[in-house]
Order: sequence, then structure tokens, then C-alpha cells
Amino acid sequence: MNSLETQVLRLIGENVSSPDVFADTDSGIAQIRASINDALQELCMVTGSYIRTMHLPLLANQQFYKLTMQADYMGYVVQVMDRSRHSKLIRTDLVAVNSNDPYWMQNKGYPMEYMQIGLDYFGICGIPSDDGVVLEMQVVCIPKPYTADTDPLKVREAFQRSGVQLAVSEFYASRGDAARASEYLNKYLETAGIMQLNPQQPERIYQFGGYQGASWQDRRSNGSN
Repeated sequence: MNSLETQVLRLIGENVSSPDVFADTDSGIAQIRASINDALQELCMVTGSYIRTMHLPLLANQQFYKLTMQADYMGYVVQVMDRSRHSKLIRTDLVAVNSNDPYWMQNKGYPMEYMQIGLDYFGICGIPSDDGVVLEMQVVCIPKPYTADTDPLKVREAFQRSGVQLAVSEFYASRGDAARASEYLNKYLETAGIMQLNPQQPERIYQFGGYQGASWQDRRSNGSN
């Protein structure tokens, strides 16, 4: 077990030295490990806090590229720069470019717009005629699940605490204890700073009224001051 899994066992009242319900084996700790992985991946995706820089060399007459990562999953692109021209590409999508220019796939020149298609495909609008253009991309990444006790967890401390709290919440939910499950779910949201995504009450619009008597136009037409 790693330190996060040990914290979960302590919070649910399990014996850390000799676990009863969750033995220190891959099968016994699988539920807790899956919950922690789900929490860490969700937090990185929702907050966009795990950003990596990628450099994409463009090829002549090629418009679409497949982006692959070794250690992480690709989430979404947040910024694309052409450093040689000191310009930022504008984000677009297939519907927009088809509406604006039906012949956009035939346009040659420097890329001015980019689009993300599916999970790992990337496209540009404006096809370079020669090699040599390199795009610098800021990409929000989602870490792959850890599978062993020795795997490093490269996330901030608050997210690690949140992962523990979500695992405890899901443990109590699996046991039918809704009260404790809700308690630790709220702690998970508060620690991670995403409580605003789960508001305590529906949005409301407050309207403040003033004097409800006759308007000044009515009083004037009636001859009153």
C-alpha cells in the first residue's frame, strides 16, 4: 500500500498493520486504488491544473495530426502558438470552418486556426507548403492510473487529500451509509476547491422592490404633488 491507501484504511477504521476487509494485495486494495485514481484524474481534468508543453512540427501539405503521450492521457488544448511568427492560433471547430469556408481544406498558407477532433486528433486551418513550422501547444493532461505502490503520484498535496476523501466516500456509499458518504464527498469538493460545481441550492435571482404606490406620472395626471 502507498501512503494514500493507508490513510483511507485509517479513516474507515481498518487495521493498517493487518487489514481485515482490505488485505494488502492487488485484489483486496483494488476498490480503494480505483477510487483514488478516479479522483486524481477528475481533478486534473476539471481544474486544468496539469498542463504540459508540446511541440508539434508541421509537415508540408498535411492538415491533421495524431497526438500521443507516453505517461498521460491528453485532455484538451488550451493554447497554440507559432513562436516563429509570434502569433497565437485561434480555436475553432469543424462546424464553424465548414460554415465560414466550404473549401477550407484546400487553403494553403500559415495556419491561423486550430481544432481538436476527438480525444487525440489535431487539425489546422491553413496548410503550410513547406516543412519547418513548429507549433508550441499548452495541453491539459490527465495522468494515467497508478498500478503499483511504488508509482509516483505527481499531483499537489490538496489533490492527494481529496483523493483519500473520495475513496472514503465511495467506501461508505458501497456499504449503504449515505450520511457518511455525503460527508466525505463534501470534504472532497471543499478540499479540491470545486464546491462551486456542486452548489448547495439552486441559483436564485433576487429582486428588490421600492414604493408600490402610484407612479409620479399617475400622480401628476391626477393633479397631486
